[in-house]
Amino acid sequence: MPADLPAGKQAPARAQPAVPLHRYAVFLRGVNVGGVTVRMAELRDLLAGLPVADVATVLASGNVTCSSALGPLDLKRTVEEALGARFGYTAWVIVTERAELGAIAASVPQPPGGAGPVHTYVTLFTGTDELAAFLREAHELQPVVLDGGTAIGWFAPKGRSTDVPLARLLARARFAATSTTRNINTVEKVLRLLG
Repeated sequence: MPADLPAGKQAPARAQPAVPLHRYAVFLRGVNVGGVTVRMAELRDLLAGLPVADVATVLASGNVTCSSALGPLDLKRTVEEALGARFGYTAWVIVTERAELGAIAASVPQPPGGAGPVHTYVTLFTGTDELAAFLREAHELQPVVLDGGTAIGWFAPKGRSTDVPLARLLARARFAATSTTRNINTVEKVLRLLG
């Protein structure tokens, strides 16, 4: 305490520098399918107790937007631990910053001409090593690696998104834990919420 303050008085608190908040998309893997039910209202309530703000969900498939001062890896670990404790399952999430998700979405190619009605999908991986492992097995399927090097874009005929060869490969256990797939329309909705 400085000597010139009267006894029992404290120096005024210094203003702490503001910690910048990052805008994140958090994609939950494997919820509301296969017996793991996570209602979006419960998910928002759970996340509200974590070091995040501005929590919103998109659709019922585990798409969250939020702000946090945590880095992406710390946020991933924090959310996974909270989900596991609350809902009793081994949770896997993929966290992307707003700019990264924007670059991914902007680099998704248009469907090939004459392909008929198709849906466009984005598969996000937990990192470049996980994507590289997938590409070693999927090279003949020709997935398109998107900007940032942690996602691929691909197409499936309407109504057949789970039975095309690329989707069947993604469903294998070794890739299911390190990736999650969203329709490009969902990715764009998430981006709009991120602002």
